[in-house]
Amino acid sequence: MPERVHYSSSQRTDHQFQAGDQVRARCNMVNNKIGVQPPKRTQAGTCFYPPVIAKQSARQADLGVDYFATVTILDRRGSVLDGYLEGTKAVSRFQVACSKAGSESFVFPFTDLSISHPGTYVIRVDIYEFLPGDYAGAALVEQLDTRAVCVSSSQASPESPSSDERSLMRKARDAGISVPRAP
Repeated sequence: MPERVHYSSSQRTDHQFQAGDQVRARCNMVNNKIGVQPPKRTQAGTCFYPPVIAKQSARQADLGVDYFATVTILDRRGSVLDGYLEGTKAVSRFQVACSKAGSESFVFPFTDLSISHPGTYVIRVDIYEFLPGDYAGAALVEQLDTRAVCVSSSQASPESPSSDERSLMRKARDAGISVPRAP
């Protein structure tokens, strides 16, 4: 049986990190959100469709920093459940087409996630900022929670993503990211 781990932070967090002798504050021109929500219902062990994709929008990209994201699974009480979430749990940031002039868009695509046990859960996406080549100095800059996912042992009806979600998935595919299609 997987081990239950308590994790209580659910608020947006802004941190500072040190770059050499210089302290750099996180740029407030970056906006992170869940761009594609997981399905409301799914079968245990089945990859999510639509997949979880976090979106980052920036008015100006800071070339001195980069980002990556990780995911964890939370139960109804907000406790992290170790061993329940399957698939790729850490991803790099990928640039995608942006419709706003003067802005840039990026995605953190978690395209092969599944949950191994029935129950109701939330996926938490942790976004980290780091200096290129220095993962050890990464700072957590934001935590995003998806809507609840109800997992059962029986087959669930397929869900369709919203038009905004379909658009973001299409932009990710156009950028060369392998995003699953409807089952």
